[in-house]
Amino acid sequence: MRPCFDWRRGGRWLALLCACGALLAPHAFAGAPMAPAEKGSGAAAATPMVSESTSDAATLTPVTLQLKWQHQFQFAGYYAAAARGYYRDVGLDVRFQEADGKHDPTDAVFEGRAEFGVGNSDLLLRFARGQKPVVLAVIFQHSPLAMMMLDPSGVGSLHSIAGRPVMIEPAAAELFAYLRREGLAPGSFTLVPHGFHPDDLRSGKVEAMSVYSTDEPFLLTQSQTPFALYSPRTSGIDFYGDNLFTTEQMVNERPAVVAAFRQASLRGWHYAMEHQEEIIDLILQKYSQRKSRDHLRYEAAHMAPLVQPGPVDIGYTYPGRWQHIADIYAELGMLPPGISLDGLLYEPDAWHIPRWMTWMMFGLLGAVLSALLFSLQIFHNNRRLATEASLRRQIEASLQLSERRYRTIYEEAPLAFILLDRGAHVAGWNSNAERIFGWNAGEMLGRSIERMVIPEDMPKVREVLDQVLIGGGVRHSVNHNLTRDGRVIVCEWSNSQEINADGEVIGVLCLAQDATERFRMREELEGANQSLRTQIAQIQALQSQLLEQTLRDPLTGVFNRRYLEETRPREFARAQREGYAIAFLFLDIDRFKQINDELGHEVGDDALRQVAALLLAHARTEDIVCRFGGDEFIVLLPNMAQAAALARARQICAACAELTLGSGEGATALSVSIGVALYPEHGQTDAELARAADLALYAAKSGGRNRVALARTDSRTPTPGDA
Repeated sequence: MRPCFDWRRGGRWLALLCACGALLAPHAFAGAPMAPAEKGSGAAAATPMVSESTSDAATLTPVTLQLKWQHQFQFAGYYAAAARGYYRDVGLDVRFQEADGKHDPTDAVFEGRAEFGVGNSDLLLRFARGQKPVVLAVIFQHSPLAMMMLDPSGVGSLHSIAGRPVMIEPAAAELFAYLRREGLAPGSFTLVPHGFHPDDLRSGKVEAMSVYSTDEPFLLTQSQTPFALYSPRTSGIDFYGDNLFTTEQMVNERPAVVAAFRQASLRGWHYAMEHQEEIIDLILQKYSQRKSRDHLRYEAAHMAPLVQPGPVDIGYTYPGRWQHIADIYAELGMLPPGISLDGLLYEPDAWHIPRWMTWMMFGLLGAVLSALLFSLQIFHNNRRLATEASLRRQIEASLQLSERRYRTIYEEAPLAFILLDRGAHVAGWNSNAERIFGWNAGEMLGRSIERMVIPEDMPKVREVLDQVLIGGGVRHSVNHNLTRDGRVIVCEWSNSQEINADGEVIGVLCLAQDATERFRMREELEGANQSLRTQIAQIQALQSQLLEQTLRDPLTGVFNRRYLEETRPREFARAQREGYAIAFLFLDIDRFKQINDELGHEVGDDALRQVAALLLAHARTEDIVCRFGGDEFIVLLPNMAQAAALARARQICAACAELTLGSGEGATALSVSIGVALYPEHGQTDAELARAADLALYAAKSGGRNRVALARTDSRTPTPGDA
C-alpha cells in the first residue's frame, strides 16, 4: 500500500520549483518600473513618497547634496528640482553644499557630512579601496574634464608640459590616466596647487591646467586669447562625468530616501535642460552672481552634447562602460586587473524587503515548517492505516492530483526541463524544450545529449554533468547548442541531481533558457566599441602625419622655415627666462647655383640632402635643424656656450668638405660657409640674433668660403663694410 503523500518524491518536485524560481528571480522580483521623469512642462510623473516623512514642511526629511564645485549651471538639474518642488513632493528638504577647491568634495559623503554627492569616475578607485560608493545616476555621458594650454601658434603639443609646472584639480584621475597613455607619467611634470583661473596660464605661472570644457574656456574666448583643449577622449579614454552617488550604507538603511532623491533629481535635470534661461535666472537670483549671464549660457550650451538629453535618457549608465573604465585604470597600473564591480551601480528597480516583511516571511516559514511536520505525522499515520481499502483509494486519487499539478508546472514553466540519466541520455523533455530546440519528446527520449551540443562544447558539458553527479549542488553553465533545423543557439543552464524515492542519484535535472539574442547584442556592442577605438587611433595617426607634413621640408626631411619661425621666439623666450645661452648657426652651401647650372638640379638636390643628413648626425636631441630656403640651413643650439658652438660649427664645416657630388671624373667637392652668433653676446632678441648670424655668414663668404665666422659684438648696428 502507498501512503497518501510520498515526501521523497514531493521533495524532488520542491527542488525543481526552487531551481526554477532561482533562474527566473531577476524577472519575477524586478518590481514595477518607476514612473518616467517629467520632461518639459508636461504633466508631472507619479513619484514615490518617502516613508519616513510627509510633504508637510515641518516634517520634511533633511538631506545634503555635496556639489563638486561652486554654484553654476553645472548643477542646474538640482536647482530645478528644488525650485519646482520635486524634492518637496517626495518629502525631502535638500541643502546644497559648495566645494572649497582645496579638498576632494567626495570626502564629505564618505565622512558623513553629506548624504549625496557629485563625483567623477574616481569613484571607481574609491570602490576598489573598499569605501563602497554607489553610483545612482550619470549626468555627463562624456566627461568635460580636459587639459588647457595657451597656443598662439596653433600647432602646440601636450608633450610640451614635460618638465613644466602643471595644475590638475582634485579627483581628476582620468586626466592622470590620459597623460600616462600619452607617455607623460606624473614625475615628468611638476604639479602645483590649482588656482582655478586661466590667469595662471596668461601669466606663465603654469604650462597647462585642468579645466571643464564647459566652463573656463569661456574666459579665454571672451578675451580672444588663443588656446588649445586636449581631451582624454582623443586617446580612447571616454569616461562618465558628474556622477550622482551615495554610499552602500545609505542604500541599505534608507532605500526610500535614495530612490526618492534620485527620481526627483532626474526630473529636475530634464526640466533644466529644456528651460535653460529660466534656470540661469534662478542661479543669478538665488545662488550665485559669480558668473555672468553670458558665461552661464556658454556653460549650458556646451553641456548639452555631453549630457545628451535627447539620444540618451539623463541618468543612464551602462555596466559594460564602467568595466571598460576599470580596464583602462588596470592597464595603466591604477587598479588591480579583474576587479569586480558588483555593488557599484544602483539598481533603481531592485526589490528592497521591508523589515516587517522579513518578520512576516519568518512567520510564514515557521508555518510552512509546522505544516511540514504535520504532514509527516499524517504520513506515518497513513502507513499504519494503509491496509484499509477506502484510504488506499483516497491516497491514489491524491497522488494522481498531485502528479497532474506538478506535471502542469513541468510542461508550462517558461524554461526547458530536460531529465538526463547517468549516461547523459534524455529521460524527460517538456514542451518548452521542444519550443527552444525543435525536437519533440518522441525524437529525443533515449537519445544522447550530444545530439543538441556542438562538438567543441561537449567536453565542457561532460565535465559539468560529472560534477553534478559526483558533487551535487547546482551547477551553472553556458553552452552553444544545436536545434533541429541546424541553427546554433546560446543557452544558459542550471543543473542539479535527479534523486529517486530511495535517495539514489539516477541522473541530472537540467533547466535551460535561450540567451542567444542577449549574447548577440553584447558581442555587437563590444565590436562597435572596438571599431570606434580603431577609428579614433586611425584619425590620430592621420592627424600626426598631416602635422608632420606641415612642419617638415619634403626634400631633406628636416624642419622647414614655418616651424623655425614658430619655434625660434619660444626657444629665445625660454633662454631669457631660464638664463642660458643660445647659439645660432647660419649655413650656406658654397657655389650652389654653379652646382645646379653645371651638374643639374638632381645633383643640387643630392647636395641638399647630404648636408641635411650631416647636420642631423651632428645634432643633439634638443637642437633644431631647419632648411631656411634654397641652399640655406639654420641650426639652433640651446644652452651652448661660444666655444662649444664654434667647435660644433667647425666640425660641421670640415665634415661637409669631405662630401662629394657625382662620381668618377665628374665628382665635385662640396663645401659650406657658416656664420655663428650667440645670445646674449650678439643680440638681445631673436631678430637681432638672426641678423648677427646673417652678417657673420656674409663675412665667411667674403673671407673665401669653406670657413666659419663669428659675429662681431657690435653687429647689432652694422654698417656697410662691417663684414
